[in-house]
Amino acid sequence: MITKELIIEGEPKKDIFVVHWSNWGPRISGMYESVKNQCKYERRAGLRSECAISYEKEPDLETRKDDWFTPITWEEAKKADVWVLHSNIPGELIEDRKKKVSIAVLHGPTEHMIFKEWEKESKSLNLHIDLVWKMDATVCINTHEYDIMKLYDEKVGRVRYIPNSIDLEELKIDAMWQYDHHPAIISCDTPRVEKLPFHIIWAMPYIADKIPDARLNVFSLLLEPIEMWRNIFCRSHKRRLETLCENIQLANNNLKPFQSGADIGFNNNYSGIASRVTMEMMSYGIPVVSYGGEYTKYHAKIFDLHSIAEQVERCWNDLIVPGSTLKADTLKYAQENFHREKWVKDYVALYGELLSKK
Repeated sequence: MITKELIIEGEPKKDIFVVHWSNWGPRISGMYESVKNQCKYERRAGLRSECAISYEKEPDLETRKDDWFTPITWEEAKKADVWVLHSNIPGELIEDRKKKVSIAVLHGPTEHMIFKEWEKESKSLNLHIDLVWKMDATVCINTHEYDIMKLYDEKVGRVRYIPNSIDLEELKIDAMWQYDHHPAIISCDTPRVEKLPFHIIWAMPYIADKIPDARLNVFSLLLEPIEMWRNIFCRSHKRRLETLCENIQLANNNLKPFQSGADIGFNNNYSGIASRVTMEMMSYGIPVVSYGGEYTKYHAKIFDLHSIAEQVERCWNDLIVPGSTLKADTLKYAQENFHREKWVKDYVALYGELLSKK
């Protein structure tokens, strides 16, 4: 349903109608937020772009409303020209999918998928390979995934690379958290098997040896394994790991004040890919230490606590040197590379290309 509120974000055109199949998780799910960003900028580009919830045939629009953004019914989704899979397309609509241009966007990192498959939880990686074979195109959102998934591209050209991005217009600083210790190092990835925050926690004593006032601020920890977090911090000698943290917080729905007030971000992804929170931190001018990636020059050796400490110290020294441009350079990189408005054009071109072949 197109309402006046939705039209504000861009006058939809009737000749291309795109539906993004997703979950519903405002300020909780990075995938959902990405879909919302995508719909916003596709509408600005002149498309009719909507979200359908993969597990709700007729969503309740009284509860499923996120500012200007509301989902559509499965019946309405059947009218679309292009279906984009982010989470799942309902099983009962498989035959309908075959009549559409169908595209998969791979949000789950390969490492996450292969670890789940290794532990026999699911055939996750094989599911991604199935998508490459079945869909008209599959989009990888970082070069790491692209380099892997194109190895399974039986019909060469179906796997595409369009960089991950965020809506920079949303990152306005309404309030900035004031930290007591500096550098205020922040880790705010939602813990997953491929981006667990243990090593930045364990590196803190070695960082403090170099910079005594440095403190870690850990956000987005999950409630279910809370006993594990307690043991990690509280069973360290004299609870040293706990005392080297200024904040230890569970998941919340607004990281912006904490991100914008920090000095240094840490990206826990083992592959070095820039997660959504990494892009957000850099969009506030916060430089990031990671295990790789062209978005930062501060690369630690994976799991090497002393290497992490060295890179944090190097980053901090670059921040405090007189005349430092590091924050400005970080912000400039984010503005040039992370804005969804820039990359949505590649999606629109892909839709047009595939529709012309259908």
